[in-house]
Amino acid sequence: MSEKIPGRIEREMSEIRSRMQPDVSELRKHIESRLVIKRVKHTIRQRVHQAADRSKANLKAKQQAFADSAKSSLSLARRKISNGRGE
Repeated sequence: MSEKIPGRIEREMSEIRSRMQPDVSELRKHIESRLVIKRVKHTIRQRVHQAADRSKANLKAKQQAFADSAKSSLSLARRKISNGRGE
């Protein structure tokens, strides 16, 4: 009798596993897709931040170049006026 019980238990466990398999597969797909979505969102955020940082740096460089150019032009104009050549 003790040999019949383990075989019966194994059969029942096998039946339970086979009934659960579709649920487990569906759960795995759901979890994996959520992880992929999370990773993609993180990557997109990183790239957007990097692009924004590059844009800010470029804008600051252009502003500085413009300011330097304006200072140079103003300085040149002041020299001309102070030398009496207000052309």
